[in-house]
Amino acid sequence: MRQDPKFWTYRPMTELMIRAAADDVRFLLYLYHKMMAKLNQRSLWHLAVRGSLYCRCLCCMNDTDFANWPTVPPLPDNLKIGDQCPEEEILSVLDVPPGKMGRVIGRKGASILAIKEACNAEILIGGAKGPPDKIFVIGPVKEVRKAEAILRGRMIDY
Repeated sequence: MRQDPKFWTYRPMTELMIRAAADDVRFLLYLYHKMMAKLNQRSLWHLAVRGSLYCRCLCCMNDTDFANWPTVPPLPDNLKIGDQCPEEEILSVLDVPPGKMGRVIGRKGASILAIKEACNAEILIGGAKGPPDKIFVIGPVKEVRKAEAILRGRMIDY
């Protein structure tokens, strides 16, 4: 089979070819269902975490409102497998001093887009959807801290 590159093009298929093909795909359906179950559990957990963090962004207008929200859903034990474990996600809220939002956003949004590309975190700016003087950063802890540092640097007076 390995020596003849046209092996699978020969017709009619021999009994050996049919057996080899069946052996190749025998466990694919089983593996598909196992992978989908794990993917769905992970996706549902991630969706619950992101939903909880988004609600905190868009529904909290002052600092005291955060205390009333339930905690972020914990990572289920069946998703904690070695180094395949999903990273913890957090929400960081940055207060923007008056007159600095333009520096953070940049001309035609160039500055904020560059920050979003540099970090694997989602950056939401208040305004129509939330408090106009706040920036919300959601994502893995390391990436959120990186985005915070860059954003704070944009807010500094030179």
